[in-house]
Amino acid sequence: MNKLTFERPIIQRINAGLPSKYGMPRRLEPLSLIDGVSIESLLQEFGSPLFILSEQTIRKTYREAYRAFSSRYPKVQFSWSYKTNYLNAVCNIFHQEGAWAEVVSGFEFQKALANGVPGELILFNGPDKSREDLKIAIQHQSLIHIDHFDELYELIHLSKEMEERPKVAIRVNLDTGIYPLWDRFGFNFENGEAWDAINRIMTSQRLDLVGLHTHIGTYMLSTDSYRIAATKLASLAVKLERKYG
Repeated sequence: MNKLTFERPIIQRINAGLPSKYGMPRRLEPLSLIDGVSIESLLQEFGSPLFILSEQTIRKTYREAYRAFSSRYPKVQFSWSYKTNYLNAVCNIFHQEGAWAEVVSGFEFQKALANGVPGELILFNGPDKSREDLKIAIQHQSLIHIDHFDELYELIHLSKEMEERPKVAIRVNLDTGIYPLWDRFGFNFENGEAWDAINRIMTSQRLDLVGLHTHIGTYMLSTDSYRIAATKLASLAVKLERKYG
């Protein structure tokens, strides 16, 4: 029998988990009740596996987030992202709390309408809107976030065809010091593309530019990135005001 090679023992720290966009992982503790309702009784009624959402927690978290912003800024409006969870019961909780709807497809747009959200309180986002999607959004006077030049030109054409003046915003991608850059969608700030898009909108005199939008990425642990993004968007707004009034 061959003698095994000696391996020096080492002590290595074991991490229970890695940080996510929500921070460090928390220790999971079993629950017997959710909002005062027995989990065992829910399992007996609905079976397992079972996904349970706490309406009480959703409302509490929403109100805390809204209070954090509205106590510091005079004009604040939250919108619920339908792609996050488009169950009607969940969406309607947020709408009851005052949130508008943010959608990224014709399917989600129709769900928002079916949930009683007025068209003017729907933000239509996303890079893959069809011509029919855009027409419906224009008809309902929704706010359309433009992601690329093809969409911009299509909206100008539709505005003439439908004799409407759609409300639009542009999505701006920008460098906030976080890498890799989140630059898959939108008009780039650093190379002047965003300013070019703004000028094309304003000179067309067919679209009503009412907003600037950015999504700098997920898993963001630095608040400084949001400061940089807000500063750059504000500089665009000031430049726009100075040129077009």
